[in-house]
Parts: sequence; C-alpha cells; structure tokens
Amino acid sequence: MTITTSPDDLFHAAPVIAFERNNSDIWKIKSISANNLKYGILVNSTDGETDILSNIYKDDQDLVSRKMGGALLQKRPGIELRYRIRAGAYYRWVEEYCSLSYDNAGRPQKALSYLWISSLPIEWALLYKGSEIWNTLNSKIRHDILNQLTAILGYLELSTDLITDPTLIDFTQKEQNAAEKIRDRLIFTCEYQKIGMLEFSWISLSDIIKEALNEIVMDPIQVFIDTGNSLMYADRNFRLALEKILANIPEHATGATTVHISLEPDGDGGKLIIQDDGCGIVQQQKTRIFDLGFGKGSGYGLFLAEKILSIFEITIQENGVFGEGARFELMIPSHILEIRS
Repeated sequence: MTITTSPDDLFHAAPVIAFERNNSDIWKIKSISANNLKYGILVNSTDGETDILSNIYKDDQDLVSRKMGGALLQKRPGIELRYRIRAGAYYRWVEEYCSLSYDNAGRPQKALSYLWISSLPIEWALLYKGSEIWNTLNSKIRHDILNQLTAILGYLELSTDLITDPTLIDFTQKEQNAAEKIRDRLIFTCEYQKIGMLEFSWISLSDIIKEALNEIVMDPIQVFIDTGNSLMYADRNFRLALEKILANIPEHATGATTVHISLEPDGDGGKLIIQDDGCGIVQQQKTRIFDLGFGKGSGYGLFLAEKILSIFEITIQENGVFGEGARFELMIPSHILEIRS
C-alpha cells in the first residue's frame, strides 16, 4: 500500500507557523497559517490584525525589538529571532526565521516569517542557565584559589629574603616560578569561560574588526580594512579571537609598519586575510605557533584564537613568507558569511 502525503498536509502537521508581517507596522500580522490555532499561538486579533509584540514574553521584547530594528536599519535580507511567546495561559520558546525584502527607496516591501516550535530553544535556555550557574561557581573558586596563590607567592618572596643557603634559595625560586605559572593558567581560564554563552547574530565584519582593534595598542602600525559591508553569523567571542591574532603583531612582528585586513571569496565561503609587513615567521614554526605555551609571550594567544575559531568551523593558517611578513588566513564557511562589496 502506498501512502501519499501532500506538501500542504506536511506543513500543517509540522510544528511551524507561517505568517506575513505588515510593511507599515512590522509588529502587526497581515495573514497567518491556520495551524496557529492548533498551538494556541497568535490567536487574538484586533481590527483584523494580530499584534505579535504584545504576545512575546516581556523580558524578551526589548532584545527582539532591537534585533528586528537593527535588521531593518541595515537592510538585511533576513533575521533569526529566539523568544518566548504566549500559547494560551503559558509561554513557549520559539525560533522565528523572517525573510525581508525592500523597495527601491529602502522601505520594507515584504516580511515573511516561519515560527518554528520545537524543544531546541528550551534545551538551549536550560543549557545556558546551567552554564551560567557553573561559570559563576567556577569564578568564585578561581578567585579563592588566586587569593591563596597570592599569599603563597608573598611568603615565598619573604622566605627568599631570609634564607642564605644557596640550595634553599634555588628551591624557593623554583617554587615561586611554579606558583606564578599556576596563577597564569587560572587567569587564562577567565578568557574562554564565556565561549558559547553569547547569542549568535549577523554582525558587520568591519565593525567587529574595529572593536577588536580598539582593545589593542597598534601605534605606530597603520591598519587598513577592506571587507566591504560583509556580514558574519557569530557571537562576540569572534572578536576575542581577532584580538588574539592582532595583538601578536605589535608584540612579535618586528619592523611592521602596516597591517592589511581583507576579505575575498574562496570556494563556497570566504577568506579573511590579516597580513603585516614585519619579520614574518620561520617555516619550522608555522604549525607550532598555535600550540599551547609556544612562543616568547604567554603562549595562550594564538592557541585560544584557533580554538574559538573552530567553534564557528573557521580554520586558520599562517601562509606568510619569512622576511616579508606574516599572513594569517581564516577560511570562513558560506553558511555563516555573506560577502557584500
């Protein structure tokens, strides 16, 4: 026996609601699929139109409004939103995928949305809450350990002043070095604690590069950015990865005067290139520079950068020529990149 199911049957059976927003008032719904009654979502209407914002949980309204407003202001072709919405007497987590189009004057022309109802947003919210509690506990424990290490280092320094035996002085110095390394490792854990804790969104690539540069002293090195109006789907941890890469230039790129940051298409995705005109990196070290502890500094920077980038499925390589400068190439997959001139 063959069972045939029409696309319309599948649509009404799926946990998804389709609706069209009003162009003149983006928070009003012009039309909506009939299966919203099945889930009790967006069933109340006034003057023939349903107001979606009033149905969204009050703690989510500000974030949703700002993200939608930002998408319209930047003329984005679409946006993904995650929020809680009224479903009868309760609220349910949903994900909205809104497709946006504009007329020649830049005004919204059509806004079509799919409201996906699944357990994934709930699981994400629970994971986020659990991670938040765990990180708070880790922060407190780390703070207490650092306080104890500070006391140990203080006593070791006093002991060095009191001891005259060369052997004991040598032992004390080694103990102090070990304690300082433990302290550095603990401080390092602060930097990756919030990886995966921030919400993903479409962000301007040039803006986030500029934000990263604001955290670094690059003078007198000049930086040139050529990424157009390209967008990337990431969270703010991507900025931290860029900071770690860029911070290496004034510290290790001897003789560097300029840095060029550019984006070019590459296969289905794009290649973000960070290139300086400094001393470059010898061939034997090109793969080791991403190892934990390698290098003259703390040895954390490029290691952390590579690990953060891997979350976004971005790979990084150093393909510069020794004596001509370093060239870091970040291969960004197409599903998180929108290249715009």
